[in-house]
Amino acid sequence: MKQSLRLGEPAPLRLIHDDCRMAYAWIVTCDADLVHVTVEIAGDIRQAQIATGCLVRPIVDDRVLTVAGTDGVFVLNVLERIGPNYATLALPGHGNLAIEGETLSLTGRQRLALKSDRIDLQARALAFLADSTTWLGKALSAIVERFHVSARSHETSADMLIEKSVNRTTIVDQTDSLRAQLQTVKITGVTAETAQSKVIAVADDLRMDGQRITMG
Repeated sequence: MKQSLRLGEPAPLRLIHDDCRMAYAWIVTCDADLVHVTVEIAGDIRQAQIATGCLVRPIVDDRVLTVAGTDGVFVLNVLERIGPNYATLALPGHGNLAIEGETLSLTGRQRLALKSDRIDLQARALAFLADSTTWLGKALSAIVERFHVSARSHETSADMLIEKSVNRTTIVDQTDSLRAQLQTVKITGVTAETAQSKVIAVADDLRMDGQRITMG
């Protein structure tokens, strides 16, 4: 029989009501429904139910506090864990759990993982601060009124890149370079270029085709 804190006999049942007693116990088995467990109380094997207020999910060999009454045995709290050094906060039976406060802080000294079929973030302001950020997925959509990117160096790599807009303005303060194997420009209206000087250099052939060509 397991002993309380491994130093003495388990504490005896304590009468807190005519038909209600509290006692230390050990978790023997956990059911698959995550609601019922088997506990050992002073050498007696009993079936118990995890109380709603027991937010630390018990596992086998946990030392817990139980209350026994006419409605059965309930596990109130996990007191000691001699197994792995981790805990899961959850309601019994996969119930919904909400955390609310003026300020909430989650700190992971090594790693923080969020896993879900869907994650929704709602805030008036959202800031990501990291030395490096990686997005991995099949699709990424951004719908905003204004999208602003400021970077000292900006690189985009894709097998196919398509840009579509009603109006587009590109401002290059110094040098604009384009390197391509083949370039095709199709303008349905009028195109105009203004420059102080322009040089066109071709290796083989230069062709200009139109009903009327005016130079000078």
